[in-house]
Amino acid sequence: MTRFIHRALVYDRDDAFLDTAVPFARAGLEAGETVLAINSAAGITGLREALGGAADSVEFRDSTSWYAQPTRTIAAYSSFLADNIGPRIRVITEPGWEGCTPAEISEWTRYESIVNEAFADVEASVLCMYDRRVTAPEIIDGALRTHPELVGDSGPRPNDAYLDPCTVFAEVDRQPLPPPPPHAVAVQVDSADLSSPRNFIGGHARGHGMSPARLNDLLVAATEVATNAIRHGVPPITCRLWDDDGDLVVDVTDAGLWEPDAVPGFLPPDPVSRSGFGLWGVRMLCPLVQLRTGAAGTTVRLRVPLR
Repeated sequence: MTRFIHRALVYDRDDAFLDTAVPFARAGLEAGETVLAINSAAGITGLREALGGAADSVEFRDSTSWYAQPTRTIAAYSSFLADNIGPRIRVITEPGWEGCTPAEISEWTRYESIVNEAFADVEASVLCMYDRRVTAPEIIDGALRTHPELVGDSGPRPNDAYLDPCTVFAEVDRQPLPPPPPHAVAVQVDSADLSSPRNFIGGHARGHGMSPARLNDLLVAATEVATNAIRHGVPPITCRLWDDDGDLVVDVTDAGLWEPDAVPGFLPPDPVSRSGFGLWGVRMLCPLVQLRTGAAGTTVRLRVPLR
C-alpha cells in the first residue's frame, strides 16, 4: 500500500457523502487505524448518526476552526499525527471554504497540493469531499488538480488531471498581485532602523481600528518580512499599506529577485536547526500571505482582518 493516499470525491447527491464516508470510516476502525473526521457541525451530526456506536471510536473536529488558514491546518495535522502514533491514520474531511476570495482559493489549492509532499512519508489515507452543488467551481478545479486519486461510483481510480506540486505552485505564483490602490500610503525601510516601519504600520492600523492582538501579530510578521528584505533583497525597500474590504494590507517590496524554496514557509521548520521558521511564522500569524518575485523585484503581501 502507498504510504500516503490522498483522494477526492466530488459529489452532487444528498446520499453520496454518507455512502462513501461511512464504509471508509468503518474499514479504518476494523483495521485498527485512527480515524479522524473533519466537517461542519451538521456534517458531524449526520456522520455520527450513520456510524452509530462506532462513532465513539472516531475523532471529530470542526472544519471551520481546522481550516482557518493553510499553515495552521498543516500544523494541526502535524500535531494530530504526533499525538496519535499507530499503524495508520484515516481522515475524512469536507473543508468547505465557502466565501473564500480568489486569492484565498489559490492558497487553499496550493495547500491541497503541499500535503502530497509534506506528508508523503506518513502512513495515512485522506479522503477530501466536495459538494459540487455548494462549492465554488474554482475550488473544485483546484481539487481536481491536487489529488492523485479520485473516488467514483466504481471506487478509487488514478486522476489524470493531477499535477505535481511544483507545477501547481508555479500556476498560483504566475497570477500577478493587484497593484496597490491610489490611497495606499508608503514608507521607505532603512536597514539601520526598523522602528520607522513598525511605527508607520502601528499608527495606521490603530487608526483603522485594528484590535491589539491582531496588531501585535501583524507587527511581528511585518518586521520579519522587512528583515528578510534587508538581508536578502536589494534596495530600495518600500512598505505600503492600505485598507481593503475590512482588511489591512501591507506590502514589503524590494528590487531583488528572490529564489525561495519550493514551498516557502508552508512546511513546519526543523525543530533542531529552526531553519525556515521566519516565513512559516509569518504565515502562522497572517491569514493570507502572498509572495511574488521576478525581474521587477520581490513583493511579500500580508493581509490581516481589522477585527
